[in-house]
Amino acid sequence: MYIAENGQYAKLYIEESAYSGVKKIASKVAEDLKKVTDHEFTVEYGLPKDTDKINAIVIATLGKSAYLESMEQAGKVELSAIRGKREVYDFRVLEPANGESHATLLIAGSDKRGTIYGLFHLSEIIGVSPWVWFADVMPAHKDVITLTQEDNKTSKEPSVKYRGFFINDEWPSFGNWTFRHFGGFTAQMYDKVFELLLRLKGNYLWPAMWTSSFSLDGPGFDNAKLADEYGIVMSNSHHEPCLRHSEEWDLVRGEDSIYGNAWNYDRNKEGLTNYWRDGLKRNGKLENIITMGMRGERDSEILGHSATLKENIDYLKEVITTQNQLIKECVNEDLDQVPRMLALYKEVEAYFHGDENTMGLKDWKELDGVTFMLCEDNFGNMRTLPTKENRDRKGGWGMYYHFDYHGDPVSYEWVNSTHLSKVWEQMCEAYDYGIRDIWVVNVGDLKPQELPLSYFLDLAYDFDKWGT
Repeated sequence: MYIAENGQYAKLYIEESAYSGVKKIASKVAEDLKKVTDHEFTVEYGLPKDTDKINAIVIATLGKSAYLESMEQAGKVELSAIRGKREVYDFRVLEPANGESHATLLIAGSDKRGTIYGLFHLSEIIGVSPWVWFADVMPAHKDVITLTQEDNKTSKEPSVKYRGFFINDEWPSFGNWTFRHFGGFTAQMYDKVFELLLRLKGNYLWPAMWTSSFSLDGPGFDNAKLADEYGIVMSNSHHEPCLRHSEEWDLVRGEDSIYGNAWNYDRNKEGLTNYWRDGLKRNGKLENIITMGMRGERDSEILGHSATLKENIDYLKEVITTQNQLIKECVNEDLDQVPRMLALYKEVEAYFHGDENTMGLKDWKELDGVTFMLCEDNFGNMRTLPTKENRDRKGGWGMYYHFDYHGDPVSYEWVNSTHLSKVWEQMCEAYDYGIRDIWVVNVGDLKPQELPLSYFLDLAYDFDKWGT
């Protein structure tokens, strides 16, 4: 079939019943086609009566498409390869019927993200880079774009379930940029970030947090709503529990506040319980991974150096027990249906392991369904990996990796200083040892990290192709 040939152009069709996020991405792919051909492509809502008489690009998602159901019932398409799968798409040129010269390109997704990845697969085929906007990578012009059945593809399920990055240490570079161009950390700016993440076939984000609150800066709730619309799974960094952002605390704390003034569960149980409950009520019904536990303010130890290992572990157990109760109350009574994560970062790693006299968190039943997020040493070297005995635990395993680091003993920021060979070696080791539920990487200001981030997410999406 032709998409562009001899002055004729295909049209994109999508049903009114489609996900709104898929409709938005379809419009972005139409813009990609224009970048390549200089022709204005339109997205039609609804479907043509006879797709055999025109060249059509039909975009549909299982469970949201009467067209897919009718095509399958008529024996014109076979969708068993994607049904029941996670984030999978079928990209297929359908043979013309009755000798017609026109054909249909069907992009069918198993779910919302599957359809979106299928759409961006078309962008890749015509030569549009995922970095087309963020790095000004303009595609080569083409007068002719044709597809044949050799382009047909059914994607595999992604190797790692949740794959994404953390915008961090974002001042002065990213912060000044977003205020200059978008007036702050707004939905207008995050629209570009979400688009990049989806083009790279990621699905998971820790948002900027030094001076911003993702769920307040949209303005209002617009950032969170847009993420959910696109199918971006949101979370918070290792020291921001229960879907509330670090900077939010300073906005609402106080002696007269219902949240109290102390970021300490021993001294402010009622206030912090109220604070976490309200975060879960606000964001809990969206697609999230909820950060569990508690660290000190500004990325510090919660109880200080004088506290014993047992005191720290007992403290965290009380905090997590309360957080699980709040999740049952505000999100879902069945905790196994709620993705949750405990980041074993810096001092928390010691609480995880315990010692010969104190049972660590790794053996605590309350955390059975929580993903344990391991962390490297801030410089790209694995510190610990799952053992054979606990590799298949119910909650699974994650990895927090760094391409940017701000802290002791030395910071590295603003330029890419990470060799791909190191990323390959260390993350392949992580995957081989069973870390396959969450991969998130600190990219700092994002912009300088095009190369390692592209590889990191390629590896997470298709380990068989890029890995060991």
